[in-house]
Amino acid sequence: MADSSQAPQIVSFGNKDFELDHANKKRFARCKICNARISDTTTTTSNFIRHFKNHKERYDKYLKSKIHCSHLQQPSLSQFIVHQTTTYPVNHPRQKAITEAIISDLIINCNMPLSITDNKHFIHFLSIMDTKYTAVSRRTITSRLDTVVSERQSKLISEMATVENLSVTVDIWSDRRMRGFLGVTAHWMNTAADAITLKSHLLACNRFKGSHTGERICEEFEQICDQYKIKQKIDHIICDNAPNMKKAFTTCFPSSAEADEDDDDCLDDAELWNALPVDEEERLNETLTSKSQHRLQCFAHTLQLVVGDGLKETRAVSSALAKASRISSLLHTSTSFKEEFEKEFGQRGVPASVVTRWNSTFRQLKSLLSCDYQTLSKVLDVRGHRETIFTLREWAQIKELVSILKPFADATDLTQGEKVVTISAVIPCVLSLNHHLENQKEGTQYLVNLIHSLQRSLQRRFKGIFVNVKMSQPETNEGILPFSDPVYIKAG
Repeated sequence: MADSSQAPQIVSFGNKDFELDHANKKRFARCKICNARISDTTTTTSNFIRHFKNHKERYDKYLKSKIHCSHLQQPSLSQFIVHQTTTYPVNHPRQKAITEAIISDLIINCNMPLSITDNKHFIHFLSIMDTKYTAVSRRTITSRLDTVVSERQSKLISEMATVENLSVTVDIWSDRRMRGFLGVTAHWMNTAADAITLKSHLLACNRFKGSHTGERICEEFEQICDQYKIKQKIDHIICDNAPNMKKAFTTCFPSSAEADEDDDDCLDDAELWNALPVDEEERLNETLTSKSQHRLQCFAHTLQLVVGDGLKETRAVSSALAKASRISSLLHTSTSFKEEFEKEFGQRGVPASVVTRWNSTFRQLKSLLSCDYQTLSKVLDVRGHRETIFTLREWAQIKELVSILKPFADATDLTQGEKVVTISAVIPCVLSLNHHLENQKEGTQYLVNLIHSLQRSLQRRFKGIFVNVKMSQPETNEGILPFSDPVYIKAG
């Protein structure tokens, strides 16, 4: 009898009477269950396994014992080595660099909420990115954010100290929670390294509590100017036409003359571009050199008022506008209609219109016109909204309205850039819009009153420009005309 402890596990587990034939390199054993004699070579156990599988219950016990024994095997040397992952010290360059990137790139530039720093998934992401980085708390980020703001303000003050002249844009508004904010942005030209580049920086977006009176706006604005030491460098202040804004900058800069708008219609002139005489050109240069701290009306806001005046004459298309809003609402509230709509027109939508933003109505109508009229009518009919189907007259009215308003939308987009000298586009835009409205009079069938209303408002709200280019004459005792500042002529 051979020692069974030297036999493989399968042989010793299910067999007895273990024997070895060294001469023939054979091993023998008897099955513990059926007493059958099994033989195999000393290098294999396939015969034993094949026979043992005939006794399924016993074989299953063998497999379980095999798994249990594998856990009891001698552990490897590496298991006795303790793996310690060290973390960066607080002042380690890598630790500081990642924290600064979170503040600068995510919180400030990507406008991510501070709460992301407490999000467990974000913390897990940081651990995958760098196992040695220690995630910092929201409190730490908040305290560090105040430091970053101070550093950036100091850097901006140093940069603006070298600027001789600049202009600022000012606006005040309320968010959805009815909290007031005052925003001030500075604009200037940088002539470093023999290259002229336009620079724009947000100076403040401060919470503005209390009533929005001109005196309080003026007080807050002067504090911002004093903080950045720019009050004596300001050439022009651009803001909207609200009375409180006018009052604020009349209070801040008493020398600023304000334009009183007149409701009278302006005269038209076929000579669109008249060159100024030499003496008037010299007068303009002198005025531009001496003028400072002068409030200019916001062109985009004034253009918004012009369109608002015109849209008061759109009672003829009120039914078409109501249907357009209804279709937009259906796409946001009815899943069945949206599925049918997307089946025909693909993944496109019809944006909602906002009462206070005429360009939202323009985008809504433009989006509808990109749909085929017959197909859109079919979709509305199939989904049970026949009352929302446009008549051919209403569809034609929408086409006219979009055609009339498109140049106004283009002019608004053109004059809202930060990397171009937008003031140079004011006169070309105003005169081009006037010319566009003149041309629209001939081919328009339904919205002639809208064209006349838009043109009257355009010539009234930008009368200073029409007077300066000899397309209109000022009325007696009319005072300072809107947009009469020679800077528009010089820039254009």
